[in-house]
Amino acid sequence: MGRIAVTVVATLTFMGLGAACSTGSRGAATCDSPTKTTEVDIQNIAFTASCVSATANDTLSLVNKDSTQHTYTVKGTSINVTVDAGQTASTPLTGIAPGTYSVICQFHPQLKHTLQIT
Repeated sequence: MGRIAVTVVATLTFMGLGAACSTGSRGAATCDSPTKTTEVDIQNIAFTASCVSATANDTLSLVNKDSTQHTYTVKGTSINVTVDAGQTASTPLTGIAPGTYSVICQFHPQLKHTLQIT
């Protein structure tokens, strides 16, 4: 039984990390291959791209293509935007310090994303 438990934990851990976006050893968000864009799509309970790079002067456009409401909540900042089903919202990044931030949907905690501010 111990072998099965280890396999399940390893599989779940691997599935949660993603290829381009992961959590570093200290729990800080990291991203190896950010996509430079100011638009984040939300579709099929997923953010596209998994990691976005933007500047503190940019405004993100959040496009919800799902039939349910989502949030774009950037941990460690005041950004917490609710995006209704089928709608688009925006959030300015003004005042956000350069760094790498974890992003979640408060309604769907499995919906994760990484935001790099340069």
